[in-house]
Amino acid sequence: MVFYQGMLLLGYLYAHYLSRFQLKQQLIIHIVLVLISVPITFSELALPVIIFSPVWSVIIKLMSQVGLVFLLLSSTSVLMQRWYIQTTHKPIPYHWYSLSNFGSLLALISYPFVFEVFFFINEQKDYWLAGLYCLILLLLALIFTILKDKHLDCSASKSELKSLLNAQKLRPKKYLWIILSACSTVILIATTQMISTNIPPMPLVWTLPLAIYLITFSFAFASENSYRRAHWSPLVPFAVFAGLMMFFVGSQFNALAQFLMYALVLFICCMICHGELRKSAPTEEGLTQFYLCIAFGGVIGSLFSALLAPMIFSQITEYIVALSVVFSLFIYIQHTDDKARSYRYNASMAISIIIWGLCYFYLDNSFNQYNLASERNFYGYVTVKDIEVGNIAERRLVDGTTIHGSQSLVKQGEQTGTYYHQDTGVIKSLNTLKQQGDLNIGIIGLGAGVLAKFADEADKMRFYELNPAVYNMATNYFSYLGESRSDIEVILGDGRITLAQEVKDGDLLMNGLVIDAFSSDVIPAHLLTQEAFEIYWRRMIKDGVLIIHTSNNHIDLMPVLHAHSSKFNKSLVKFKYQGNPATVPSSMWVAMTSNQQFLDSIAPDSLPSQTFPKEDYVIWTDQKNSLLPLLKL
Repeated sequence: MVFYQGMLLLGYLYAHYLSRFQLKQQLIIHIVLVLISVPITFSELALPVIIFSPVWSVIIKLMSQVGLVFLLLSSTSVLMQRWYIQTTHKPIPYHWYSLSNFGSLLALISYPFVFEVFFFINEQKDYWLAGLYCLILLLLALIFTILKDKHLDCSASKSELKSLLNAQKLRPKKYLWIILSACSTVILIATTQMISTNIPPMPLVWTLPLAIYLITFSFAFASENSYRRAHWSPLVPFAVFAGLMMFFVGSQFNALAQFLMYALVLFICCMICHGELRKSAPTEEGLTQFYLCIAFGGVIGSLFSALLAPMIFSQITEYIVALSVVFSLFIYIQHTDDKARSYRYNASMAISIIIWGLCYFYLDNSFNQYNLASERNFYGYVTVKDIEVGNIAERRLVDGTTIHGSQSLVKQGEQTGTYYHQDTGVIKSLNTLKQQGDLNIGIIGLGAGVLAKFADEADKMRFYELNPAVYNMATNYFSYLGESRSDIEVILGDGRITLAQEVKDGDLLMNGLVIDAFSSDVIPAHLLTQEAFEIYWRRMIKDGVLIIHTSNNHIDLMPVLHAHSSKFNKSLVKFKYQGNPATVPSSMWVAMTSNQQFLDSIAPDSLPSQTFPKEDYVIWTDQKNSLLPLLKL
């Protein structure tokens, strides 16, 4: 979003300054730049992104591949409106901006339902480039049509002079435009993060908030009368109080209920922001300044959400900040524009926001009173909580809303309150594997380091952990790593990339590998593709055992794993443990191997699965993987 909003700002800035040239010059400059951008689109430049933080690595990668063409494409809507009013001298066609956002919405929805499901990534690039070539042809046809009229060369300078004379009149509104745009961007990004905490961040999920964002833009700008403040006034208090409730207890609802509630709150807030933008939009001049302010506000909002908020908030508190600002801003605009509002109404709105603030501080204190430590970074936020479960005092490592390991605060012997105890598939598999000799295993996903407890002196465990915050919590607040009798090593970095490098370096082969890198219900698809499994098998001995944690509320991974077991000619064993929701979570683990001795030692209730129909297999590769067919409906 930082990249998207940043390039949108640069595109609008480009359109703003390009409009100062004469019309003929504008047309020629724009088409030349578009043609120059084509050869470098999707180019793989050798940039040393490894030295940058994850945020800037992503931005630099996007800039190098689609930066210039994205800038030029983002300016298209504004330039088209500008050229229209210069050639026809008619009012600003804001409904074109509505159509532009509607086109973006159609493209957005088509991705998870069509392109990602049916086309490989290379094919998607080819189709996108074909669309770019079509756009160039349409631009050439438009330019040819406009240039046939030879009396338009000087209209741009006259229009710009009038715009500069009226610029001072627009200044008070500029601040309002920027704040409204920033608010809608912050609530969009924060809602996406809130949803992704408990629901997989696949395109189908992150497109929902962005689709609502675009729908409200399109609706608000479709007509001057689309947004009526009086109709939305009663919904604002409902939205901010509902959003407050979802912030603290949203994870207690099922996926559909979360979708609906987050979507409704976001729709109301964005409708207020975008409706007020349209209501205050200039009617004659200042078109490019108006869009420039919208883009600038978007950049401020995305920078705050992506860079500043993770540094100052240990949770996604920017969601609460956005709700409070939208509420306050709406009250301010109403009070400023509608002096006829009764004193009782204004007082009730002011009291509402005070009550809302008191509710937030009460709930925040109630829900965070058990927090011992919290840390947030690019990968999310993790918290250590000291709580009581029944009569047992327990310390938990929570990633988002999922427990990734716990430890009794009083010595109770066996660990029974997490996904790792003697009745779970991973411990059963490790115990079976230990019957064949000492363990030498890799574990992708550290958590609290609970698995280190189950290793003996002669065993060797190597953990791969992507998130430095998880490592800090595991070493500073849990004793599993320090007290383990085995040879423990923790490597920070992406597990797949590190394993691939170890294969190249010829490291000693392992006899087992555990994949447990899912935070909340997030599915890191790159760890479950055929190419990833090829690395896993090369990193293990021939009879190695691959153990995968598949517990998930919303996604059924078995079709993918069955396809992999068939591809690599391995047997598949599923372990399902039904726990107590109040104290011990249920868990699902899968072991994949060709180790016959391991298979023969498995208990009768966990026999290899042979009944899964091949027509239901779902093949995942780096080029094509979609969570859509795996949703639990």
